[in-house]
Amino acid sequence: MNESATWESQGAPRTVPLVKMGTTLGRARCPQPAQLSRMRQSLSMHGQMTAVIAVEREGQLELVDGFKRRAAAVQMGWTELLVSVRGLDERGVWAAMLTLNRTPGSLSVLEEALILRELCHGGLSQTEIGQLVGRHKSWVSRRLGLVERLHPDLVEWVRTGLMSAGTARRLMVLPAGNQLEMAAVVTQAELSTEQTELLVSLWQKTTDPAIRRFLLSEPRTAIQKARPEKALAPLDPRLSRAGQALARTLPILRGVALRVSEALHPAPEPADLRLLLGEMEKTASVLLGIETALGFARKCARSGDSDGLSATSTSDDSSAKAMASRVPPEKSASM
Repeated sequence: MNESATWESQGAPRTVPLVKMGTTLGRARCPQPAQLSRMRQSLSMHGQMTAVIAVEREGQLELVDGFKRRAAAVQMGWTELLVSVRGLDERGVWAAMLTLNRTPGSLSVLEEALILRELCHGGLSQTEIGQLVGRHKSWVSRRLGLVERLHPDLVEWVRTGLMSAGTARRLMVLPAGNQLEMAAVVTQAELSTEQTELLVSLWQKTTDPAIRRFLLSEPRTAIQKARPEKALAPLDPRLSRAGQALARTLPILRGVALRVSEALHPAPEPADLRLLLGEMEKTASVLLGIETALGFARKCARSGDSDGLSATSTSDDSSAKAMASRVPPEKSASM
């Protein structure tokens, strides 16, 4: 692909109605509800900071980059977005999709695999794909292997948001015939990625039909028996629905905080930190708000006064929004 010939913008960005933006190329993207929620917040707070990227095919614009922005805009009731039309050939659209989403977290591993598969279907070898996207052949091979081992129906589950890419990856070690059965169990029991990994491991360690039936019929009981030290204590029946939600969320927050702390000690390379500066500043702002809210909640618990908590929470929300407005816009908002 001659990028100098295919990457040029065809005129200045222009406003285009959402109904005139095709999403055929979105078959290689797997937007998750949490990502769309963050995009709605970004659009609501900052507006559209960068134009979405599209190509023209037979008089129809097809999105190349900006699927989350378009989906979020539809949910928010927007009718149009700013679009930059590029001259990309059939191979170029997939290469551009990877190039435009190089920042960490922009694409899941499964999305990368789906994009690479499109290039493979276009007649390119793994070596040629690696050269096109600036990656080693082994990088291409690992991701293609992922999507090849995953049941096609599970790929659709991830694409439509019914299952996270992380959970789906835990299921690909199973035979294709067992992946859907296990996926149904995981979804119905609302298992986390870690719990899914443990359940799959238990299933693989036995060939006894009775034990496997027990794993599939009583997954949470099986997990608790396998790791009693990690079993969650039953929630206090006196808690309201809001209290139960908080009780479930706080341990998750602690666990994630510990992982972040481990990722920062030792800290990544300065180049990585510069790329992640915007994310770190926004995270620090959110954590400050959480710390303040927890402080008020503890004070309220000791005094028994919930009115004070509501008032201070409103004030804290205003402070958090003011702080967030000072955070520099994230370059990766062009997803």
